[in-house]
Amino acid sequence: MVQILAGVGLFFLGIIVGAVFHRSVQGEASKNKRLEQKLAELQERHSKYQADVSEHFMKTAQAVQSFNKSYRDVHTQLAKGASRLCNDEQADDFISLSFSEAASSKRTIDIDIASHAPPMDYAPKEDKTEAGTLSESFGIQSHSEEEDAEIDLLKKMQQEPPRV
Repeated sequence: MVQILAGVGLFFLGIIVGAVFHRSVQGEASKNKRLEQKLAELQERHSKYQADVSEHFMKTAQAVQSFNKSYRDVHTQLAKGASRLCNDEQADDFISLSFSEAASSKRTIDIDIASHAPPMDYAPKEDKTEAGTLSESFGIQSHSEEEDAEIDLLKKMQQEPPRV
């Protein structure tokens, strides 16, 4: 009887272990499938976003081009009206003013490169006898013997421990 109960118990235990194993394997597969679907959805959204950005910039470029054409048309209309309605001197002033503004936007700056030198990364030599580009004594003034004696005395006092 014990053998029958043990057999039935082991049978049910096998069923439970098999069900748990099947669920864990099936859970990983469904999780992978969900992740793949989410990845595909994100890739599709990214592609759509890129297409929207490209379309936006194309429309913006067309709008700017249209704006520039409209500006030229208005300027041409004003120039024609000025030449027709104003006297010749004022019309010439208007037309030259508009063309000088266009020319001034294309101005270049002339710089004489020879008059400028790059910054120096060394101290200039005061006398030609010193060797090397960096002088140890650059900018240091020499002291008199009395000042040197005072400096030595101060150094000794700092090194000695205070007397109590």
